[in-house]
Amino acid sequence: MNLNATIVGQAISFFLFVWFCMKYVWPPIILAIETRQKEIKESLINSKKAQDELYILEKKIKKNIIEAKQKASNILNEANKQKELILEEARKNALEESKKILLNTQSEIEISIIHARKNLHKEVVDLSIAIAEKIIKKNISKEDNQNLLDQLVVSLSQVKN
Repeated sequence: MNLNATIVGQAISFFLFVWFCMKYVWPPIILAIETRQKEIKESLINSKKAQDELYILEKKIKKNIIEAKQKASNILNEANKQKELILEEARKNALEESKKILLNTQSEIEISIIHARKNLHKEVVDLSIAIAEKIIKKNISKEDNQNLLDQLVVSLSQVKN
């Protein structure tokens, strides 16, 4: 056989092979590649959308966290104000109660002093009467009696002055 005929035969079989591949093999491969490219593009687009949504959600979450922190600090401030008001009210009530207790105690002390004075006065009177009785029982002389009366008059005149 001739070298030219072999080359022509190989060329014809090559072209038939290329035509067969382009007609039956390439379309499914190209279709699969295009389908895969579309899926990849859609996945990239969805990924980008998800990233954007994630970014938006992160902003919202940060905003919500800041708002929650503000609300918490406001609640704490209100609680501290309430605590101060309650403590101030308790201080006022305690002062009023201590004043009442102090007044009651002072009045009780004054009453005790008055009772003690009455008792002391009664004892002094009783002692004076007892002394007077003893003196009278002793039957003092007229001269002693006169001296006692003079001293009593002098002491009474000094008390009046």
